[in-house]
Amino acid sequence: MNRETPVVTYDQFFFLPIEERLKIFNEITAENRASIVKIQSERWLAANRSRLTHQQVAVVEEMVQAISPLWYETERDFETGHEAEALINKVQGVLSREDIAQLATRRANYIPIKHENG
Repeated sequence: MNRETPVVTYDQFFFLPIEERLKIFNEITAENRASIVKIQSERWLAANRSRLTHQQVAVVEEMVQAISPLWYETERDFETGHEAEALINKVQGVLSREDIAQLATRRANYIPIKHENG
């Protein structure tokens, strides 16, 4: 049986209870997972940029650019896994555990779109 996997938007995902998020994240496609994590990371950076050092901003920007569906493939190749792991270690070297939890985990808090004028 080949059923189609539904697409879950960022807003739909983060308005769910954490337990549901954990379950759904494992059911959606790698592309959908990467999209949700990338949006969260971009919004987190926009909301926190003013308090971060230049090094922290640079590392988070590098991570945002690197987020890819390949990171979430069940059978990813060794090189992709190694590159993702190296970048995660880099992020862990410059951010606190609390920041990392909010930056790119399924347990993070929803971050609304930050508007330029308000």
